[in-house]
Amino acid sequence: MTDEPFYDWMSRHARAMGWDLDDEAKKKLRVWAAIAETNGLDDAQTAQIARGLGVTEAEVTAAYRPGMREAAMREILDQPDLAGLDADLDRIADDDRPR
Repeated sequence: MTDEPFYDWMSRHARAMGWDLDDEAKKKLRVWAAIAETNGLDDAQTAQIARGLGVTEAEVTAAYRPGMREAAMREILDQPDLAGLDADLDRIADDDRPR
């Protein structure tokens, strides 16, 4: 897993594979990153990115999931009712922890 944004992760691996990251290639990587971090990637998309970057499918998934989770949490916490629910769930989880 990585704390690196998915776009940066893909760019680094693309350069390592010898890609010329011109403006058009960068735009394509930004689109892939946006799709991954909002909707996730299906198996075919994950396999295509993995082949192109010379990595495993598991590495692709591990690279985009943190950003996807972060985006989902931002969306949830932007809604006051859900932010309150999140705080309640955190409190309940703390109450259930052994002391």
